[in-house]
Amino acid sequence: MAGERLPRGTTMIWTIYTIGYAGWASAALRDHVLALGAALVDVRIAPTSKSPQWRKEALAALMGAAYRHLPTLGNRNAFTGGPVALNDPERALPPIAALLECGPVVLLCGCADPQRCHRSVAAAFLAERLGAEVEHILAPERTNRPSEQLRLPGWE
Repeated sequence: MAGERLPRGTTMIWTIYTIGYAGWASAALRDHVLALGAALVDVRIAPTSKSPQWRKEALAALMGAAYRHLPTLGNRNAFTGGPVALNDPERALPPIAALLECGPVVLLCGCADPQRCHRSVAAAFLAERLGAEVEHILAPERTNRPSEQLRLPGWE
């Protein structure tokens, strides 16, 4: 569980999950993260949203001690439309490693699709540097969408 250290000599494969809050109810996202025994790490450079429940203060109240904001993994180009440029990923390594020693970490951003979100770049960086596995969590309605299995006419 997040917050508890593993006994010395215990080896464990660290897991970094990613999640986008688009498509989630805040209570459902909280329950999913807590069921994993994970810490929720907000990797938005500016933890704001048009939806009040996804602002830093609301997330901190919702998640309690399981919430962290880590702008070092934010995308400097989030508001310019430029390519993904992580803010200062090297500085994120010690706090993420410390969290992983206690349990899984869930990187949070707003984007529904992890492949179109900087959190995938952040997760890949952390996985490479820390030897962790990455798993992307999709919103419940995205997991079995028929469009995921779309077949174009003429293609079998």
